[in-house]
Amino acid sequence: MFIDSIILNNFRAYKGRNETAFKKNGKNVFLIAGNNGFGKTTYLSALVWCLYGKLMVDVDEKFRREINDAQGYKSFARAGLNNICAATVDGLALSAEEKKQLAKKGYENNFAGLENTTQYFVEIHITDVFIPSIPCYEVTIRRTFDYALDTEYIDVLIDGQVNELAKDVGYDIFINDFILSKDIAKFFLFDAEKIVNLAEVKSIEEKRKLSTAYSEVLGIKKYEDIKKNLENLRIKFRKKAGSSVSQAKLVKLTSEVDDLDKSIGEKEHARNTLSAQIDKLRAEKDSLQEKLIREGNAISVDELEKLKAGLIAIKEKDTQLKAQLRDMMDIAPFAISGDLFSRAIVQSNLEQEAKTKTANAEMLMAALVAAQQSIIGESKALSLSAEQRALFETIISESFTKTVSRYAPDRKHSDVKVLFDFSDQEHNAFKSLYDNIKLSFSVSFRQLVKDIKNNANLLLKTQRKIAAAELDDDNGQIKEVRSQKALVETQLKQYEDDSRLLSEQIGLMNRDLGIKKKQLSECIKLVKVDDMDKDKDAIAERLIGELNDFLAQLREKRKSSLEEKIKSEIDILMHKTDFINGVSMDIQDSIIEINLLDKDGQIINKEKLSKGEQQLYATAILKALVDESGISFPVFIDSPLQKFDSIHSKNIISKFYPAVSKQVVIFPLLGKELSETEYGNLLPNVNSAFVIQNKNGVSSFIKVAPDNIFSYIE
Repeated sequence: MFIDSIILNNFRAYKGRNETAFKKNGKNVFLIAGNNGFGKTTYLSALVWCLYGKLMVDVDEKFRREINDAQGYKSFARAGLNNICAATVDGLALSAEEKKQLAKKGYENNFAGLENTTQYFVEIHITDVFIPSIPCYEVTIRRTFDYALDTEYIDVLIDGQVNELAKDVGYDIFINDFILSKDIAKFFLFDAEKIVNLAEVKSIEEKRKLSTAYSEVLGIKKYEDIKKNLENLRIKFRKKAGSSVSQAKLVKLTSEVDDLDKSIGEKEHARNTLSAQIDKLRAEKDSLQEKLIREGNAISVDELEKLKAGLIAIKEKDTQLKAQLRDMMDIAPFAISGDLFSRAIVQSNLEQEAKTKTANAEMLMAALVAAQQSIIGESKALSLSAEQRALFETIISESFTKTVSRYAPDRKHSDVKVLFDFSDQEHNAFKSLYDNIKLSFSVSFRQLVKDIKNNANLLLKTQRKIAAAELDDDNGQIKEVRSQKALVETQLKQYEDDSRLLSEQIGLMNRDLGIKKKQLSECIKLVKVDDMDKDKDAIAERLIGELNDFLAQLREKRKSSLEEKIKSEIDILMHKTDFINGVSMDIQDSIIEINLLDKDGQIINKEKLSKGEQQLYATAILKALVDESGISFPVFIDSPLQKFDSIHSKNIISKFYPAVSKQVVIFPLLGKELSETEYGNLLPNVNSAFVIQNKNGVSSFIKVAPDNIFSYIE
């Protein structure tokens, strides 16, 4: 697929019709740049809204929170209209009767042209589309919301015409099934800073959701859905037949499974609502803390933000330094042993020398003996008398005996007592460890301890600066703010406890659901079906068995392929070539766990990776999933180079963007996220570029020459 154009009309900051057109010219990277607050993230949200509408809550947790914060999808959608347009419509004060006439007759007569103010829409024009059973080349999707009427509708045109089949299926289902599934949209429309979440998944529920997305993008879920439909069909057959007892048990188990599914859904909704409230309270807590600082005249809000950012960096450095210290402590006992370690290396050297000389001498002696026997043997062909032959053999024997004695192992080495008996590889490793301790360990260790102390002092100093800003007990206003902050913190803790409790309950209910499903499966086997459904049931049973075998093979094939692709992408993107030695996937109970392995085959704790390394790992997963899925949908990336250092940025620019998709649209913050030097590495792959301009709160696009884009950014 290739997106030819995207139109934002009256959508949030974009007043009026704003179009970005993308044309093919052999280069696959497109830039949409702009300053913070000008509408880069809004553009990405517009795409998600256009494709999924109210179903966007299933795309990413970010959209779920935004809709919860807006107190529901309807309020969220109303907030999508440009503020100037919304103020104009509110100023009209349309009566209920006028709105009724608008809904009935549309925008005509006195209301003609008003839709240009009351409505906003997002339109996506896609070409190179393949839809089974429907001949087509292009698809146009337009989602519109009417602010005056609180109504939303979507139009889908196939090759410029309304397609009855797509209309009958339902446009939302059509988009989800044939354009891009909402379950995998996060892998194609994403904020690069947020994809680090792929590396931070901890709870079972988060892993289950992510595993569902993996199954979808790898093409496994559609076969699982077919299997589930066949299982439901077999249940239906058995409900029609069997004894009253077995029927009652079947109905009871089916009802219990359905009730558990429903209860899990309700609790997940409650937990999501709590999560939104937790986010609000955290924001309020931060706001109150900043207010305390302002009132205390300690430091400015900007200085506070710098301190907070610095505190995070200091904590990350502390973690890294302590990890280095743990590594050095592994060899510290050898350094502490001192003289004993020195004597051990001398002993190992003597053993190695003795072993080498003995082996060489034995090989030489064996060769000399063989040569002596060969000469004596060959001399039998000579015409020698008995005396001559005896003299000849004596001379040869004495000569070789002297030579053998000369090269025999000397007493010094033959008397060496073997204590270690190291192999060559073990001796080299032992000697390397000794050289490291002798030459650099002491200096490195002292420097590391010094760095840890300095960093700890800086950490304490920074924490004190932040805490000191709140200390003003004589100020009544500050006491009031502090009191509010304490209440917020108490409520926040309660909500967090409730959220954890819900997660535990959901986990237990999922366990019970698994047990009930197994019981239901056993019950199905015991209930006999009517003769008229017997053949159908047999076919369904056979197909389920074949699907089970096929799914097992498919999972294993996808597992191996994905492991290789993730490892390959990590090798390409990460400059630490010996850091990650392998990738393994563990699939249990429909939960997919991706593990990183070190050179010893041990699992690397992903929580100890730096934010940049986590984002790089998540980027490798994303690239591997996109490749493995075979889906050709364009990739849109906001905040493309957050958390990356210069080396990793260059790898991402030169190796990730040109390869991740046939069409890649990135939204960089020029000069900060993407420097001119880095952009120079990207430029050979840039097809076209747009700059977002904002005047008086209204954003719009201007197309610029790719090699001149920095001159448009202040």
